[in-house]
Amino acid sequence: MKKITLLFCLVLGTWQGITAQGIKTLPYWAQQKTGDYPGKQDDIFFLNDSLGWYVNGYGKIYKTYNGGKDWRLLVEQKGTFFRCIGFVDSLLGFVGNIGTDYFPNVSDSIPLYKTIDGGKTWSAVDYKGPKVKGLCAIHIYHEPIINAGNLATRAHVYCGGRVGSPAFTMISHDNGKSFVSQDMSRYCAYILDVKFFNAKEGVICAASEGDLEKTHARMLSTADGGQTWKINYTGKRPFENVWKCYFPTRQVGYGTIQSYDTSASKSERYVIKTTDGGKTWKELPLVNDKNVREFGVGFTDELHGWVGAVPKGFETFDGGKTWQASYMGAAANKFRVLKTKSGETVAYSIGVIVSKNKSFIKTGYDALEAMRNAYSGGRWYKHFTFSQEVQYFTKDGKPDKKQVWHEAATFPGKLIIKFDTKDSKNGVLFENNTYHGFQEGKAAVKQAMVHDLLLAGFDVYYLKPWETARQLDSLGYNLNKVREDKWMGREVLVIGADAGDSLSPQIWIDKERFYLHRIVYKQRGALRDVTFENYEKQEGNWVATFVTFKQNGVLQMTERYYDIKFPKSIKEDWFKPEKFTDVKLE
Repeated sequence: MKKITLLFCLVLGTWQGITAQGIKTLPYWAQQKTGDYPGKQDDIFFLNDSLGWYVNGYGKIYKTYNGGKDWRLLVEQKGTFFRCIGFVDSLLGFVGNIGTDYFPNVSDSIPLYKTIDGGKTWSAVDYKGPKVKGLCAIHIYHEPIINAGNLATRAHVYCGGRVGSPAFTMISHDNGKSFVSQDMSRYCAYILDVKFFNAKEGVICAASEGDLEKTHARMLSTADGGQTWKINYTGKRPFENVWKCYFPTRQVGYGTIQSYDTSASKSERYVIKTTDGGKTWKELPLVNDKNVREFGVGFTDELHGWVGAVPKGFETFDGGKTWQASYMGAAANKFRVLKTKSGETVAYSIGVIVSKNKSFIKTGYDALEAMRNAYSGGRWYKHFTFSQEVQYFTKDGKPDKKQVWHEAATFPGKLIIKFDTKDSKNGVLFENNTYHGFQEGKAAVKQAMVHDLLLAGFDVYYLKPWETARQLDSLGYNLNKVREDKWMGREVLVIGADAGDSLSPQIWIDKERFYLHRIVYKQRGALRDVTFENYEKQEGNWVATFVTFKQNGVLQMTERYYDIKFPKSIKEDWFKPEKFTDVKLE
């Protein structure tokens, strides 16, 4: 039975250019632990780097006090589709509802709600003017004023909507005490986003017609606080609107052109850019793919920013000249960019998930988030099969017997090993954090077991970061620790141990490529030290073709991998304990 306690590990990955220079890294997106939602969520707002809120179509409002680490459900109002949110200060805030006759199961016709207690309770906002059907956007501008000789601010609240028409604004110039609505049908049919630069000057993202087949993307601007508007841009193609906009500076801004034309001949997707504060707009190509639909946009400065989309997002570092894939989650609808107290720029996005963009790895947990993001969007393989030559060593380090293992895995958490032949009745199986050992076709061992190597080398790319962290914490890894080091000529991040500590559980990952180099862990009272060497690129994937295992400092075995394949699927029966004897690996 000794041989079935020797566990396999191999590491492999796909490098997509994410690098880490010291603990300072290129920005990466980290999924936040939020409530589940089946589709696109629409808005998130942060007052500072700690205090924030987000909303969704279930009529739910969430709040964080710690920069998104934890979110608390404040409100669940069934029949309401919360679409947008903004706060004047920590107590006074506003939230918009999409209204009836657009999405199913929405019965609430109140367009705007107000809170004066930080979001605990909300009341309908009264307004003067024509009836507003629903809202899609809220922007709050804080105007500097002098009040009794003291510097103060006056909040102007600008609201607009809605998708699917009709188009209305609701505007307050007195800290949200009173609102006046305006019918915007002479300018546009949809209002999808609102941005004001001061109390008078602002822009609106819009669509020209209510009929989807006839509508064109449109941008409006105002110079009198929203009383009158000017059409500054109308796209030439039907099936389009301007969904969202973002201005990293007063003069430079970007907008997303959302297209519903899926014909092969109309597959080019665009963003628009202004360099004169919204007076004129220029189209920039984003991608040529009829399956892409754009949503939100956000920028940290004039050059670096993101576009949210399905099936994945995009990132630019040169002001929109070129774009590359970015993985903040599908359908990122709104971005919020802000400075932390330490001066770090962070961004949040909300869509199918809520994500936070970071540029520093400060803890082991941050490193797990960076690992997952480095290969998110299906860039880490889901299935693979291979064979390996196992060389055992005696206690004094001399080569002993050899053996061949045949293996197959599906991630997260499934691994089967057949000893000697592909239809062997001897081997091991891992599934659902359970270890099964088989000898002569009979189940010889069954025990609960979190497989350190499987978890840190493979499952980390599929599990949510907090799920990986919870399991590693249960195994004794200190995720509060992370440091830089070097390993076999590569720059690495070390999770769980200080320099010079070779006894604590620790994970060594590549700083540039974010795959596993080394792992030290405790098993059955022994200290195991596993290293991954001789990386090769096979079928576009990085593979460590040679792995060493030490136990209590003594070389125990090596594994050399060959016949590596990446199938599109693997039979589920291969990972069922009751089927082990019948399985013949392919």
